[in-house]
Amino acid sequence: MPAHTPALRSGGRSRHVVNIAGPPSDSSTPTIAYTFTAATSAPTAATDGFKNDGLQKTLHILAMNNNSGQNCALKIWAYHSFAQQWAILQGVDPTDGTHHDIVLTIADDSDDYFTIPIEGVERIAIQCTNYNSGTNNVTVYLGVNSI
Repeated sequence: MPAHTPALRSGGRSRHVVNIAGPPSDSSTPTIAYTFTAATSAPTAATDGFKNDGLQKTLHILAMNNNSGQNCALKIWAYHSFAQQWAILQGVDPTDGTHHDIVLTIADDSDDYFTIPIEGVERIAIQCTNYNSGTNNVTVYLGVNSI
């Protein structure tokens, strides 16, 4: 019997929201996916961002802008191995079928929660496209589930 048996993980769908940045280092501190202190580049490598284990259907984002007087904008990127490319996740207007980049604007001193459909997306990355310098940061938690 091996000295260390790793925890089993099915990689299947989950009804509960699962943190895709990984399990917490201890039971009281959830794992942060991103801490932004400046605008960032778009993902380019197939290993950027976070794997969507089990191809969950819904992305949960908690974005906490800890800066006073400074807004932040975030873009959501999706990766598919069939094309080996990253693309900006799009929203569709149900009234006329037009599409647009999903851009989340987080107001200063605000904690905002979003749910976004990601069915079929293999990896998720967040890009900070607008960060006005401040004394604090923007913290982002990412979770997924199958509902």
